[in-house]
Amino acid sequence: MPRFVVRFRGEAQGGDIAARLRASPAVRVVEETPRMLLLEADEADLRDLVGASPDVAIVAERHYERPNPPVTVRKP
Repeated sequence: MPRFVVRFRGEAQGGDIAARLRASPAVRVVEETPRMLLLEADEADLRDLVGASPDVAIVAERHYERPNPPVTVRKP
């Protein structure tokens, strides 16, 4: 199942939205902070539960690979 980050900005009612997400059987909360949640859910279900708000951002989790070998800076 895909993972998403839900971020609360400004005057967003993070507590109310987080409670709805925790109560939903379609969503699994992986990690939570007061302003952000990492969730496993279907995107359509997640957007229905959160609703439309300019103070709530929903983005897909991204992974970045470290360069191999690690990047180094040469001194002049």
